[in-house]
Amino acid sequence: MSDLPDLTDRLHRLHRLGGEAPAPSDETVRRDLARGRGAARRRALRVGTAGLTLVAVAGVGTAIAVSADRSPAPAPSIAAPSTSGSADPGARVQLVAYTGEQQPGFVVAKVPAGFVLEGATPYNLNVARADDHSGLDVFEDKLVVMLESQSVTGEPEGAPVKVGAHDGWLRTAEGGSQILTYDDGEHRVVVQAWESLGLSDEQVIEFAEGVTVTAQAQAGVG
Repeated sequence: MSDLPDLTDRLHRLHRLGGEAPAPSDETVRRDLARGRGAARRRALRVGTAGLTLVAVAGVGTAIAVSADRSPAPAPSIAAPSTSGSADPGARVQLVAYTGEQQPGFVVAKVPAGFVLEGATPYNLNVARADDHSGLDVFEDKLVVMLESQSVTGEPEGAPVKVGAHDGWLRTAEGGSQILTYDDGEHRVVVQAWESLGLSDEQVIEFAEGVTVTAQAQAGVG
């Protein structure tokens, strides 16, 4: 309250400068002073509240900044199937009993699963996938049976094997195809298995053991 006399004196002077108006009473001065102090407190309160609001906003900004700086959690990884220890390619295709219509020249007892007799000429029989219609002169991706060419002389090349009770020779041609040549007692028969079929050597021999040559089969020349 030390500033009350000073403020009272100033108010008296202001009223005197106003002219003929009577000097205010001390009670009037006290009421004016109280209103002034109230207004000052309200201004101080507004300033303080604004400061708190700024601090709150700053706090929110900090929280957002911290959240933004965090690296997103990594997505769960899905392990890819292992390719190690792949099965023997021959295991991907199985030989099954053939029960369809036979072709002239060669009769077969077994074929790879999903394969059919594409057809035959007097010189060859083609065993192919059901949707393969490439033609009988195309041997790619097929199992082909034929008689050895009349132009061939001497013993066939390849490792000695047995086809039932008969002697045979098995070799791998350039490109990976398996070629089995064997003597059935009357004919020298050739079985060619394209590499893409995935047949094992044992399966090629097993297929050959189920082949019967008929009178319609002819050996080519050249």
